[in-house]
Amino acid sequence: MTSFEIWVVIVGLMGVTFLTRGFFLIMGRRVELPDSLQAPLRYAPAAALVAIIVPEVFLSPEMNSIQAFDWTSPHLWGGLTGMLAFLISKSMILTIFLGMLAFTTLRIF
Repeated sequence: MTSFEIWVVIVGLMGVTFLTRGFFLIMGRRVELPDSLQAPLRYAPAAALVAIIVPEVFLSPEMNSIQAFDWTSPHLWGGLTGMLAFLISKSMILTIFLGMLAFTTLRIF
C-alpha cells in the first residue's frame, strides 16, 4: 500500500467511527424505538456473550467442527465447573476462580 492509500484508509475509518458513534448526537433529538424492536434488543448482550463463549468452551483450538467434540477438553470442564459454581454460589469471583482452577488443573495433567 502506498502512503496515500494508508491515509485514505485512516480518514475513512475515522469517518465511519464518527458516524456510527455520533449518530445519536447528530440527530439532535431523542428517538424512541417501538416496543416491537426494544423487546428483542434486551436479549442482545446475552446472545453476544453466548456467541463468544460457546465456541471457546465446546471447540478446542485444534478442532474446526462440532463433530470433533472432545470430552477430555479442559475448556469444556472449566466452563462446566464455572457454570455449576455460579448456579450454586451466585458469586462471580468464586465462579471465575473455580472455573480457572479446573481449566488449569486439567490443562497441566
